[in-house]
Amino acid sequence: MKSVWKARFIMTDYYYPVLSDETSLPLYVLGIGARDREFHFVREDGYPNHQIIYCTRGQGHIIFDGHEYDIKPGDAFYLPPSVPHEYYPVGDIWETHWITFEGREATEMLKHIKLEKAKVFHINDINAVDAIFKKILYLMKTNYYYCGHQCSAYLYQFLIELHRVVNLQNGSQDGQKLNQLQPVIDYIDKNFRKELTLVELADLIDLSPQYLCRLFKECLSLRPFEYLARKRIQQAKLLLLEDKLNINEIAAEVGYNDCSYFCAVFKKHEMLSPAEFRSLHKKAGN
Repeated sequence: MKSVWKARFIMTDYYYPVLSDETSLPLYVLGIGARDREFHFVREDGYPNHQIIYCTRGQGHIIFDGHEYDIKPGDAFYLPPSVPHEYYPVGDIWETHWITFEGREATEMLKHIKLEKAKVFHINDINAVDAIFKKILYLMKTNYYYCGHQCSAYLYQFLIELHRVVNLQNGSQDGQKLNQLQPVIDYIDKNFRKELTLVELADLIDLSPQYLCRLFKECLSLRPFEYLARKRIQQAKLLLLEDKLNINEIAAEVGYNDCSYFCAVFKKHEMLSPAEFRSLHKKAGN
């Protein structure tokens, strides 16, 4: 791998762990750090592992796949293994926080959070991900035997939080769609016991039933009535754990007039009947 960096500046904080059995985990951290002025890197053969780098101060520039991007505070970029790239500071300051990682589930995890390829994106709430980043960096520096295992858990949390603040809270198209859908979600959450229709739900935000279904699928990977069923089943589980109502009463309480149908839906979601679920979680002496 050919790798060149231009301009020498002191790293403010960094750590590359000596790996042991954490390499058998689904995700593990290979390196983490912060630079008060990011280096100028030219990697004609890319970097061998997954990288996520985000800007906390100043400005930089990155080039990959024939495209160029300015990177400002709150902006981030993901670089998969072996993707040729170049990045460098613009001006006197470009402060970055970075993490590089691997694991047998890394590719699938990144696919789930919509980082299937090299990408520049904006982090709306940078403090949320930075708090987890700092936990990983602190743990790595303690260098005690199980820090790599704990950092694996924090890495998972970091990626999930990154997905949340990028796709659900910023001004991106996904965020706008979810905001548009939110009144319907709130309505279902409050009225799940009632008989709801697709037309009724679509009318809440002046959409056609067909477009509402498409919007649900894009934002939540569910259809509206799949979301409704999950809400009902979740409430039914709480009632089953309370052990105050019988199965018929619980079915009616969560919006099912037909107890047999309720039991079928419950088993489809939980792989257990309502009675089996209650028995499994029943306290001794009850």
